[in-house]
Amino acid sequence: MYECPNCAGNLKFDIARQQLACEYCNTLVDPYHFHKERDAQESGDPSGSGGEEYEVQVFTCPQCGGEIISEDITAATFCSFCGASTILDSRISRERCPAVIIPFRKTKEDCRAAYKRLLRRAIFAPRELKDEALIEKFRGIYMPYWVYSFDKEEGRISFPGERTYRQGEYQITEHYQLTCQVEEHYQGLAYDASSTFSDSLSNAIAPFDLREGRKFAPAFLSGFYGDTSDVEDYVYLGEAEEIILQDAGKELAKNPLCRKYHVHQGENLCQLQNALRPSRRKAELAMLPVWFLSYRNGDQVCYGVVNGQTGKAASDLPVDIKRYLAGSMLLAVPFFLLLNRFLTITPGKLLGITVLLALLCILISNGQMNRIMARESGEGDKGLASTRLGSGKPDWESIRRAWGKKGAPDSGENTSGKLILVVCAFFGIHLLPVLLRRYWNGMSEMTEILLDITIFLLVVFWMKFGFQWFKRRGERWEKSVFFLGGHVQEKLPTLIKPMAGVAMAAVIFLINPISDWIYYMGVFGCMGTVLWAIMDIIRQHNRLTLRKLPQLGRRGGDEGE
Repeated sequence: MYECPNCAGNLKFDIARQQLACEYCNTLVDPYHFHKERDAQESGDPSGSGGEEYEVQVFTCPQCGGEIISEDITAATFCSFCGASTILDSRISRERCPAVIIPFRKTKEDCRAAYKRLLRRAIFAPRELKDEALIEKFRGIYMPYWVYSFDKEEGRISFPGERTYRQGEYQITEHYQLTCQVEEHYQGLAYDASSTFSDSLSNAIAPFDLREGRKFAPAFLSGFYGDTSDVEDYVYLGEAEEIILQDAGKELAKNPLCRKYHVHQGENLCQLQNALRPSRRKAELAMLPVWFLSYRNGDQVCYGVVNGQTGKAASDLPVDIKRYLAGSMLLAVPFFLLLNRFLTITPGKLLGITVLLALLCILISNGQMNRIMARESGEGDKGLASTRLGSGKPDWESIRRAWGKKGAPDSGENTSGKLILVVCAFFGIHLLPVLLRRYWNGMSEMTEILLDITIFLLVVFWMKFGFQWFKRRGERWEKSVFFLGGHVQEKLPTLIKPMAGVAMAAVIFLINPISDWIYYMGVFGCMGTVLWAIMDIIRQHNRLTLRKLPQLGRRGGDEGE
């Protein structure tokens, strides 16, 4: 603790006055006034990127292994990361000294107000998340971030351009090599340096205004807490550099001369970005303010965070199934009356609507399961993935695979894609002509034959070229509505339910029975699978928000996001 020079009381950082304030006599002290021998120790690296160290008290949770820096004994009452009410183990440790710190600008009252505004829109969230006793547990934690700077000294760069025009019956393309003088300076690209802090939550409360950063002094932590950094600076370096290259390329391409020679297109833009690659790269460790809350429910936990500088809030928001079902029942009645008012509902149309709902459930459920598997494997969090890869020199190929950057689909994904294509082909060839014949009165026999041939050729064309087109495009492959992606065995028990409803409806459409009761049976059967799928979707959503309790063990546990 830092002692008041007047009354020896405890000094804590006052957000409103941006000074250390005594709890008893209200004396104000500049945070830079304290220069204890234990505060920092030079170790030969003046860059501020981790070469200096300072001595702190580290509290470790005996249940999850999470660590927090504090000089306040109240830190030992509960864990911020797993929500456990337990006495934390403490030790004196030396940690990397940040170069920059942004002091808290938003008070705890501001934080609570921002969090409550966020929850007003979460009408299906559990009541426990809105409990005042829980909201009081928000902690001000300085989270470690890597702040990247890129520079390119003024110099000449060269890049290709082209100009295309038509002359008579010919289209002429002229190729040029353009040169210009360029100077680049980028600062303030921040990425969290703690595997404990989810990248999704970190991105949700971004950005921070680094212009308000101040030189770090340990006294700023007084009255707050800090997380230790365990993610190295190289982890996000490639992503940060890619962002500035894209931005620099777009800015230069806006030049009228560059627009004239189409440098913003295709390979020309890639070569322009390579020419703009920075000559100097720098990473500094910074401590940025975050209000942090954990809500524990049995063996699961979810987090709420508020940007301590801007007040931007984000949270894991699970869905209370009972509240969701009650709300759905209330909405179903006016929705049904609205449809009945403007649409003549026939058994065939009703069955078609349920099929569309089932297909929508398949797409949503498949997307959620992709996110779940990415998170639980660590692919969705680069910082966490890097800690799992081990220490030592970076294995760039392993990191690239862990991040999923430009990864081609594996054999499992190819197999599942082909399976979905076969299903689409079957329904395209057999179901569409039947539906068109039913609603196109007076269709001639020749028209029917041409229709069958056209649909068959379109499906074959799609299977031949569409599959290859998506296969070549990494991330688009995963997001395509025509493919399940990988992990078919894990997804099938969930997706088979709405698929069964679609198959049931397809059979009824193909048979085209005279009696309406068969259609109504199909509607009830398909709608049953839709309701079943909706319950699965809610459980998947909660699986994404109510995380497994972290097992950090000095970072790198099984917390997936």
